[in-house]
Amino acid sequence: MEEEVDPKNIVGSIVKGAQLLELFRTDRRELSLSEFTAESGFNKTTTFRLLRTLVSVGWLVRSESGGYRLGPRVMALGGIARSDLDLRSEALPFLRHLAAELGDTAFLMVPGQLGAVTIETVVGANPLQVHGLSAGSVMPYHVAAGPVVLAAYSPELESLVLGMERRSYTDRTISETEPLRARFAEVREQGYCLSSEDYIVGVGAVAAPVSGADGRLVASLSVGGPVDRFRGEQRDRAIELVIEAARQFSRQLA
Repeated sequence: MEEEVDPKNIVGSIVKGAQLLELFRTDRRELSLSEFTAESGFNKTTTFRLLRTLVSVGWLVRSESGGYRLGPRVMALGGIARSDLDLRSEALPFLRHLAAELGDTAFLMVPGQLGAVTIETVVGANPLQVHGLSAGSVMPYHVAAGPVVLAAYSPELESLVLGMERRSYTDRTISETEPLRARFAEVREQGYCLSSEDYIVGVGAVAAPVSGADGRLVASLSVGGPVDRFRGEQRDRAIELVIEAARQFSRQLA
């Protein structure tokens, strides 16, 4: 039985803001002010104020074309809503397989408000220990394979990253806007990311995207270790295994 709600306890502007958010669909991830106005039935001034408020709190972000997309805070809440799937336990067999086959450390990362959040790791036989990269650590989206994959496969995150200041961690960090934009496009085209000493000197990694039931990005699977192990035939094998693991994991979540 539904609880009766006194209309006096309903905040109208929040209801209207929610109605605007509900206009997004998986096949339409960006809307303009005029589209929001026409489809919501609100006047243009009200719609504009609601949209600006949603942008200010991080629920929406502006695109380069002037439209609006869902922002990182919505994605974070979506991650909480998906918690019943227990991504960590679902991912463990794939992480263990990658660590056993390659000998490197396998990582599961998900989008977070401040960066890519590592929620599970499995250490392989390789003795390299990457300090600071453990469960709970947060990494910037413009460096390392796992975070770059998350940004490359999320229009909302890509827009956010390209619009913020970015630190250079090594002389191989790609921090300039246009080169970084090109890198994201390259990652999407090839279906994986290969990083080499762009975050930590001496460390390389390979990552691939994991999608959920709606086909949208939910996580990245990656392996990281000594940069010398991500060259030649070893690199090619790592790429093949990571892509296949991410593909199988995505099928499992579908």
